[in-house]
Amino acid sequence: MTIILAAILASSLTLGSLSAIEPEAAPAGEQQAESTPKFANAGELLDALSAHDQTTDSLTGVIRFTTIKSLEGDRQQRYGKLAIQRQPDGTRHYSVSFKQIEFDDRLEIIDEQFIFDGRWLIERLPQDKQFNKRELVPAGQTLDPMELMRDAPFWVSVGHDKDRLLASYDAEILPATESLVDNADFPELGYLAELPYITSATQLVLTPKPGSGFEDDWEWVRIWINPQTLQPALYIKAEWTGDLQIVELWSVQTNTDIPSEVFDTTTPDARDGWRIQSSYWRGQGND
Repeated sequence: MTIILAAILASSLTLGSLSAIEPEAAPAGEQQAESTPKFANAGELLDALSAHDQTTDSLTGVIRFTTIKSLEGDRQQRYGKLAIQRQPDGTRHYSVSFKQIEFDDRLEIIDEQFIFDGRWLIERLPQDKQFNKRELVPAGQTLDPMELMRDAPFWVSVGHDKDRLLASYDAEILPATESLVDNADFPELGYLAELPYITSATQLVLTPKPGSGFEDDWEWVRIWINPQTLQPALYIKAEWTGDLQIVELWSVQTNTDIPSEVFDTTTPDARDGWRIQSSYWRGQGND
């Protein structure tokens, strides 16, 4: 499946107690063996991801989404689940649901749901009865998730269309802990170098090319990929402001059945107290 960490998931996260979910160590079978060959270059890795993509119809996993705003000194961590599923028409639906948020040494229960169905990006906030929907492409068209880099948090796709990706981004493979250890610009990243499933991963760096249209939005994206399973483990996006978006993904399962309600984008009834805001393609109107 296209390697995506997306801003969406409407599956519920069972909470036994009010304690933050911590990433578990990768199972022994997922650690990189000494004999596992490394990819010679980014192109070779992208080819492997593309081939793997063709055999994967669904993906689910647990995520921790960390945002760091450097100027404000603000750090927030959200915990939830990710789901991706290929549809009969070949498009993919993406969903994420956050159930916990941690900030200022406090942990709170939340309910934030995001869904993308190939056309609409949905934000559902049941606690506030707020429902926002944004049409990202006109009816009859679909959207390459790479185009959502600027429109949705931590959305990145690699491996699905290698030529298109390399037309807009410089891609490079670096050692697993490079940029995490002793990074003067982003010292906050040091703790990630100690995670066992990161030190055994392959680091792919994407840098927008001049003239691509992306270079003004962010400085680089780094993705750590398990070289054996070809699944993403960590995603970091750095903006020119110094802000960071960090997504950790673990407990990944592929080609499993996902309930259809996980991707439900039905607009709720305003008579039940919901506030509904719709933004149409190129401002064609609003509810």
